[in-house]
Amino acid sequence: TRAIRESSETDWVEAFLAFPMEHQPGEQFVYNSLATYMLSAILTKVTGERILDYLQPRLFKPLGITAVTWEESPQGIQLGGWGLSVKTEDMAKLGLFYLQEGQWKGKQLLGKSWFEEATRAQVPSLPAGVRKENLKVKPRDSDWLQGYGYQLWRSRYNSYRADGRDGQFILILPEKNAVIVTTANIPNMQEELNLIWEHLLPAFK
Repeated sequence: TRAIRESSETDWVEAFLAFPMEHQPGEQFVYNSLATYMLSAILTKVTGERILDYLQPRLFKPLGITAVTWEESPQGIQLGGWGLSVKTEDMAKLGLFYLQEGQWKGKQLLGKSWFEEATRAQVPSLPAGVRKENLKVKPRDSDWLQGYGYQLWRSRYNSYRADGRDGQFILILPEKNAVIVTTANIPNMQEELNLIWEHLLPAFK
């Protein structure tokens, strides 16, 4: 998929659909940002709007999130799976929106039942080709082995999160009624989460 993303001439949708399927659907977890790009492409095709324009009146404007940008493919489709830029305080608003299960200022903007589905583990997040008993790192020590929901990672301590590159996190802790947001440039994202669990988690009673 990296070759597709780095190409300025290839039609990303055509290349994605032409890519060989190594596993049957539901058989193996494979993290794939281009699959999310396809969601953006589908939404753009069906609605006639870019995903950012579609979300403005439905999400960003009600939450008071402004100055949003989203990178595009050579075909002019916003990337969906990466390339979204918002301010840190707006990341916190998105986290609070999840914590409140779609409610904002007394209005239910998105159905609560969707959040219940989206934030639970829909599939085990084991690395491709690795059996649980052969893992070098045990699930109790890894926030990447807690399962994957709808565009969200499950984390330890019954939490879940949205990840960005090199340590951008929106971490939601429902049992603590808390949201933690980080912006960083830290390649070792697990160590960053370890520090959160070590130093910040104990502060929540």
